[in-house]
Amino acid sequence: MSGDSPRMYPGAGPDERTTFDAYSAFDVPADLRELHGRYDVESTARRVRNFRYAEEWMMMIGGGWVATIPELPVKTGLGKIVWDDAQSADQLGHRLPELRCGKRSVSTSEAANEGLSAFIQEVAAPESPDLTIEKITGMFDVLKPHLLAVYDRMQRETDQISDAPTIEILDDIMRRTRKHIAWGDEVLDRLCDTDGKRERRRRRSVELREALEKCGGVTGEIADESPRLN
Repeated sequence: MSGDSPRMYPGAGPDERTTFDAYSAFDVPADLRELHGRYDVESTARRVRNFRYAEEWMMMIGGGWVATIPELPVKTGLGKIVWDDAQSADQLGHRLPELRCGKRSVSTSEAANEGLSAFIQEVAAPESPDLTIEKITGMFDVLKPHLLAVYDRMQRETDQISDAPTIEILDDIMRRTRKHIAWGDEVLDRLCDTDGKRERRRRRSVELREALEKCGGVTGEIADESPRLN
């Protein structure tokens, strides 16, 4: 073939040829994602284990509360959220083998530190049927909004190409979490119909936010993950 002759490419039929450049017939957008995010594989795996720890505990705490919350609409709504949290924990668990973090890490969730474990137990502490406000406040005013903020930052700062599966999982979890937070806010607005009840919500929120900040949050690094809690 002469150097001046256009190169021919397969056409629609076996005897047809075209002169278009390879792939020029397809409208393929450029991949604008970048390699090298903030987290390496080891730190990503650790965060995923931290996230699964929180999601598993929310599932277990919520499941226990279904039996002790007397308000039927709250009980039924919480049941669906417990199922959602179980799905989130399962998705995060399936991601761990792909991050090559070892069999033990795949089968065991991990708290960032003992302070986070103590914080989770404090969220779970209200048991009496007359403490629905304290229960919902801890989970939906404090813990879930914190997780949403951390998930969002992780999703934006991790490697957009090699860690794309984690991004997809977090996107799915964040979608559900936003619905959970909106549900909890509506429930609390209806439950807190007096100044005294609104003060219970405020006091519980402040106490737990202080404890969450003290332990460093779900990853133990709250100062680096999200704005300072007020």
